[in-house]
Amino acid sequence: MYPWDGKNVYFIGFMATGKSRVGREFARLLGRPFIDSDALIEESVGMSISDIFTMEGESAFRQLEIKAVEEISEKKNQVVALGGGAVINEINWQKISGSGLTICLTASADLLYDRISRKSHRPLMANSSPAELLTKIKSLLAQREPYYTRADYCFKSSSALSPGKLAAKIYEQLLDEV
Repeated sequence: MYPWDGKNVYFIGFMATGKSRVGREFARLLGRPFIDSDALIEESVGMSISDIFTMEGESAFRQLEIKAVEEISEKKNQVVALGGGAVINEINWQKISGSGLTICLTASADLLYDRISRKSHRPLMANSSPAELLTKIKSLLAQREPYYTRADYCFKSSSALSPGKLAAKIYEQLLDEV
């Protein structure tokens, strides 16, 4: 019996840790469908996450996220990448932990800064100077760390490992525990 049998596998962690890219590769290894909760939300409302934050606010986005997590958690045998803040909501955490295995991807604040500064669509990081961006990353990381450490497994994302290689490393480590 594998640790993921009959369960969803949820990739959690801070923005830009590689949850979607690694999760997609992991799903391929397991032969399972891949779901990105942010993409599901965008599809359901016909707006980008950035537009939802801008037009409706973070609170409205979090309500959509609760609905998406509930919908996802009702199915089995999926690999899911969750938005960075999904696990801070206790309702979401109960649904996630009750329906699957959680894998947290971590990265240093400097690596996250490098990745986030190259992408302008991160609503919580929008309109920040370089110094403000690093400060925001460190602050938000510190706030969310207690939630991320509840994961069943944690793996470090780095520029040295491609998403495919990190997915393979996670797969091998979980197989070793069988």
